[in-house]
Amino acid sequence: MNLAAPIAAAALALAVTSSRGVEWKHRSDSSSRQFTVYCDDAPLRQRVASFTEEVKSGLVQLLGEERESARWQTPIVITLERETTLQRGAAPVEVRPVQSDFGFKIEINVRVGSDPAAVHLEKQIVRALLLGYAYGPKGLERGRHFIEAPWWVVEGALQIFRRRDFGVDTALFKRLIASGQLPPIEEFLVEKPAELGPAALALDKSCAMAIVELLVEQPGGRESLARFIREWPLGNRDPVTALTSAFPGLVSGQTIQRWWTLSLARLAASDRHEGLTIEETDRELTAQLTLRLAADREGQHRTFQLHEYRDFLKLKTSREALRLRQTAFIALSARANPLLQPVIGEYEQIVAMLARGKTRGLDARLEKAESARRETLRRLSQIDDYMNWFEATQLGERSDAFDSFLKTAAEIAEQEKRASSQITQYLDQLEGE
Repeated sequence: MNLAAPIAAAALALAVTSSRGVEWKHRSDSSSRQFTVYCDDAPLRQRVASFTEEVKSGLVQLLGEERESARWQTPIVITLERETTLQRGAAPVEVRPVQSDFGFKIEINVRVGSDPAAVHLEKQIVRALLLGYAYGPKGLERGRHFIEAPWWVVEGALQIFRRRDFGVDTALFKRLIASGQLPPIEEFLVEKPAELGPAALALDKSCAMAIVELLVEQPGGRESLARFIREWPLGNRDPVTALTSAFPGLVSGQTIQRWWTLSLARLAASDRHEGLTIEETDRELTAQLTLRLAADREGQHRTFQLHEYRDFLKLKTSREALRLRQTAFIALSARANPLLQPVIGEYEQIVAMLARGKTRGLDARLEKAESARRETLRRLSQIDDYMNWFEATQLGERSDAFDSFLKTAAEIAEQEKRASSQITQYLDQLEGE
């Protein structure tokens, strides 16, 4: 669905709407009658009413829910009006639930001023829909504070919708993976401050999309995400605890971190049809097995190999470097040649152990991983040698098995060439006339 056009139309139409208050007779209902839109401009009002249903369809599909469910019927009232002088400085949009004697509803009050883009109409509709879905037809008790869906659920859903229209910005994900600065999942899932700059906000939105995609791709993921949203207002709202409860396959924050990194690496490589070759994979793996750490307060650095863990674990900077290296191994495994992926996975687990300060049995695991790597490369080298020998010694005799096929292909090519020449001559004649 094209989500950009309705928003642009809304901004343009509201820019010329009169500043007087919206009259209640200027009303349009959406096709499901869940949304009621009040606005002086009739074409705009009808377009926004239609747009709400597009957003709702995308969200229902994302959560794998039935559109007719009572949780998707919470009345949502949208009021669109021009900002007045008295309202300047106030937030351009307000989403609030209303519990009255007539039932539960959600209001979206939009005041468009000099910057129509600040409204983010699509985002406000998603917020309202998730709020109505979480609380259901009964709503919330009077006097109680309502709790919205986590920010990353809202932003992740929005980015998934936009991805369907505009594709993935792989360059953004590549920069994120290359930097190795992926934040711990526990920090990322907390509420984001509003003062983030445009670049940081774009990265956070993309990371949120990767988390939501990761969750819906789990077994029964859409249903589990829907349950997570329903239970969010009722729980302790610790994101990692809530996620591991709703998604049994994600047994810990460390598991979520690993799969999240893999999801980001996959998005970074989504414009590539082929992964790394075995040689490219081995070169990148070799580079990842070396750590360069600050060794003293003066900023002097030392280089360590992974098997020298007894020396570098004494350094204060080692734990953070190992955490970043674990992220790098996970990202590499998403692009690596399949034959070396098990080896990379083993090294990733070794680095994770070192980051937690666990060294028991590590020497044996390091030797096993290196032995598997050498054996894989040795066998591939033998295969290459055999293929080269076979090509040089066994393909000397010419086979006539495909002669008839090649003759037919040559005849077809000649016929097409003659036909093309005749067509060209005819077109030249028409052009001359």
